Amino acid sequence: MVKMRYSFRHEPNDLVAVIEGPEAWVKHFVEQMGLEGDCGWMMEMSQQGQQSNDENAPEGSSVLPGPPPDPSKIPAVIREIGSFDPSENLESNKPPPLDEEELRSFISEMPEPEIPPDSISNDPLTEEWLRLVLAIVVTEHGISSMLPETIASILSERTSLDDIAVSIALKRLWVAGKVDKILTEQGEEYSPSPSWIQVYRE
Repeated sequence: MVKMRYSFRHEPNDLVAVIEGPEAWVKHFVEQMGLEGDCGWMMEMSQQGQQSNDENAPEGSSVLPGPPPDPSKIPAVIREIGSFDPSENLESNKPPPLDEEELRSFISEMPEPEIPPDSISNDPLTEEWLRLVLAIVVTEHGISSMLPETIASILSERTSLDDIAVSIALKRLWVAGKVDKILTEQGEEYSPSPSWIQVYRE
């Protein structure tokens, strides 16, 4: 008795149907369900993982499940060589520029961040201010990195940190693996590690 397997998949509705059993039994249920035709495929169970019996097939080839490939059903994507422009629509996909004045005003009204009880930082309050600012610009404004002088400007109404103090603090955080250093045309920018700012995402 030949044992068959019928498989059907409907991607839009994420629907999968598999029927296994004697050939006549499987064909009966396929017809009852209205799945005959090109909407699925049937194969012998004994063919799985066995060598092909076709004399013209290459030595060692296996019989693949499913219907034979039909190139006519593969959509053609024709693009002239050299016509792809990676910078096309680049400007429209950029996040809007950061409004430093608005963010500075927002930070000035925030309470002082709490220092974690398990902090081993030499300057935990500065670290928490930097973590807060970087978390806000990443999660709320979609900006992945910032210059030290930009961060100092945003914190100017809330702390006494200047460009140099912020730069030194960021370098300590970079050594500790809490931020990444990125070399840009404007200078060294810093991007926070996702795990480091997770506390402000929760």
